[in-house]
Amino acid sequence: MKLPPIRFWIGVMVFMTTFTNYMMRSNISVSIISMVKHNKNTTFTPPCLREISGNDTVELKTAENDSDSVRYAWSETEQGYILAAYFWGYMTTCFPGGIVSEMLGPWNVILWTSILSAALTGLTPLAAQGGVAGVVACRFFIGLLGGFIYPALNVLIARWAPPKEKGKFLAALMGNTLGTVCTWPLVGVVTDLLSWEWGFYVLVIIMSVYCLVFFILVSDSPQKHRWITEEEQRYITECQEGQVSTTKAVPPYLKISMSLPFWALIVAQFGNLWGLNLILTYAPKFMAETLGFNLKKSSAIASLPYLARLFSSQIFGIAGDHMRKKGNMSVTRIRKIFVIFSHLIPAASLFLIRAAGCNHIGVIVLLVLNQAFNGAVVVGHLINSQDLSPNFAGTLYGIMNFVAGTSGFIVPPITGALTDYYV
Repeated sequence: MKLPPIRFWIGVMVFMTTFTNYMMRSNISVSIISMVKHNKNTTFTPPCLREISGNDTVELKTAENDSDSVRYAWSETEQGYILAAYFWGYMTTCFPGGIVSEMLGPWNVILWTSILSAALTGLTPLAAQGGVAGVVACRFFIGLLGGFIYPALNVLIARWAPPKEKGKFLAALMGNTLGTVCTWPLVGVVTDLLSWEWGFYVLVIIMSVYCLVFFILVSDSPQKHRWITEEEQRYITECQEGQVSTTKAVPPYLKISMSLPFWALIVAQFGNLWGLNLILTYAPKFMAETLGFNLKKSSAIASLPYLARLFSSQIFGIAGDHMRKKGNMSVTRIRKIFVIFSHLIPAASLFLIRAAGCNHIGVIVLLVLNQAFNGAVVVGHLINSQDLSPNFAGTLYGIMNFVAGTSGFIVPPITGALTDYYV
């Protein structure tokens, strides 16, 4: 039986890196529901429970009934700061993340930022005892470390992926989707059975196992891997046709800043992240506090759109690679076609969610469609930094996420403030 090539395992670890990265990123969206207590002098009723009757929903229940769990009286605006803090740090390191990864190598960058992220996640319950500022500080530094991950992965992919296999490698970045799909229900169940603190601790255990496997299986490039065959190494090198270099070089910043295709890429990523961050940070709260599902149910249902995104991204990735191999369309046209799927259709679904109101099935279907079509990003704008400059893919991705990442810390405070004002 012939074993899969080493680049297959690199692809698996790209998937697992984004998986664990999004576990660190998204767990707070569920945990915060049980970290916060409602005013004991008032009865909290989700808005949609005021409009319906019957047993299709249940009262909002959190770990608030667990006497062993400390809960905090944080306002929606303060919760918005906590949800946004990750993205404040994330944006800060996206730009230098690409440069650092190209200079130090993606292996070092990914491994050490993952180890430190796990440590800070484990310290978050302790930091919460210091108030909002403590949690904000932890989330900020986790985001600071997380900002290195995607630029580093782009460097890793540029060095390992033959051009006609890049769609599959970029589809592996959708591990972030499965990370969200698994994290929300997992944290919901662990919180319900144990406490919200254990929602953080269980992720530290998972992250520790991942770091050990990454340490063993991954290297910066095919030339440095201990188990790769000469045949596979030669195949990757020949397919890349000398376009990719592992030597350190200064990125051409002036040319990058004057590139209109690159600015179009930034605009596309900003719009993409705005929609993603809105759903990532507020979907569980919306399910629990507006539609009226309990913690376990809201976490599970809120993860369904990401499951759809995971499967659709694989289909879009295969379709994109097939279109490139046929050679009937230019790479630019292929990218533009998939941007229509990844941006325009999800944008329309967000407008329709408001019109759906308390129609539970309608809202869930629209959220699923939103993320399913967004899966096309893997062969749309998301892979475009690889097309524009394979040698500086990490730098391009870092700059792109540095600018577009501002949406991550704009969305939660605005949403929190609007919720405080209108609800």
